[in-house]
Amino acid sequence: MWWGYSPALDIQFEINKHETKYLDEYFDVLIVGAGDARHILKTLASSYLYRDRIILYNVIESTLEQVARSILLLSTCLETDLGLQEATRYYLEIFGNTLVRPATAKYLIRCCNKLADIPTDTINCPWLSLEQFRHKDKDRLEAIFKFWKRATCENIPVTEYWDQRVRKSLKTRYDYRDGVYDWDYHMILKSRGISNLTLQEYRFWRNNGIAFTWLEGEPVRSNPTLLNNIIQYGPGFIHYTYLGDIVNGPFFSWNLHETEDIHAKKYRATDTAEQEIIRSIYAIRTREPISEDLIASHRDPSILNGTLMTEVPNKGMEHKSWQTERKKSEGNRTSWIDVKNHKIIFHPMSSLETFKHKAEYTNKFDFIWVAYNMMKQLPNLVPLLKEGRIILVELPKYLVNFRNDDLQTFMMELKTIAHYNGLREINDINTKEHYIARFYK
Repeated sequence: MWWGYSPALDIQFEINKHETKYLDEYFDVLIVGAGDARHILKTLASSYLYRDRIILYNVIESTLEQVARSILLLSTCLETDLGLQEATRYYLEIFGNTLVRPATAKYLIRCCNKLADIPTDTINCPWLSLEQFRHKDKDRLEAIFKFWKRATCENIPVTEYWDQRVRKSLKTRYDYRDGVYDWDYHMILKSRGISNLTLQEYRFWRNNGIAFTWLEGEPVRSNPTLLNNIIQYGPGFIHYTYLGDIVNGPFFSWNLHETEDIHAKKYRATDTAEQEIIRSIYAIRTREPISEDLIASHRDPSILNGTLMTEVPNKGMEHKSWQTERKKSEGNRTSWIDVKNHKIIFHPMSSLETFKHKAEYTNKFDFIWVAYNMMKQLPNLVPLLKEGRIILVELPKYLVNFRNDDLQTFMMELKTIAHYNGLREINDINTKEHYIARFYK
């Protein structure tokens, strides 16, 4: 929940790799349970490499909070008024940190002010469609954005919620938690090919939920986009605190790319994730690749392979509430990059059961991506895939709680379900090497 556990994929590359004569000018894509918008962002960034095609991204997430976060993160990347590094750091902090810098918190407030108008069609968002949602779901989305704004101003105690989860999870091992984190890092993650994630980063995140840190500025304001089950109740809101991941971390979406740069092996997870997001935003804006010199220019080599924070800032810093500003009618519009050939369509979770009964969705999709925890939905998804097209299933390779025997069991169950529903492997699946299983219909 909140983030994925496999790298961002260029969907057009995946399709072209297995369909060398694919000449269609129109792709229908289905993404199920990705947890974030990384595949969409990566595909948008790589679109300049291919001839112009219309791509419809049909997305199903398990909660409306995940839908709202995807909209927020995509908006951050597509907003024209943000600087390149500014947008990148806003993205990563909102994406993976329980605490954000004051500048990021102010951006979050301003952005939620605007995004709250999208579900009610008060403003037009050309790259987004929520028409598949019922009015009740749209009202909840609007409430989520409004809650985020209010909760950011009030600086809710998200790190306390985090600590409560950790205590409940570790129980008597809580006082020895650094030893638990070290074991998970060295015995599991390092053996599975995590090169850029440092022990300091992983341990720091598991202690307080802050994954990405920089020298410039301290994260002292709460990030309410990580809270669960937000419901409007009268003039206020109720929520179920933090129920997300406290073991694996948001490090895998943007840290597992292949590179020939020998210096890149010295980077922290923060550095590599920042570079990947910068590459993506720059490519979306300019439709050309960014110079590696431009990426490297902002990174001081003296701080490579280290951590910039070793403890959470003093709770007394920025503890007071901010005044909630009244919404102004003027200046409340966002200018987005024109991505006219790309459209993101969100569908409710119930669509997994209803799509197979609708003729317009049978054999509709050219490509389907499925999260590891949605594997058992394959019987509902296979009828939606065109004959001869591919479906990708995420493997839980980078999940700490999946031991090697668990990975083998998962793979065998996946193959059984896939074969029973008429899917065949494109290549042999190796749980020690692969993070994605590729099938064709």
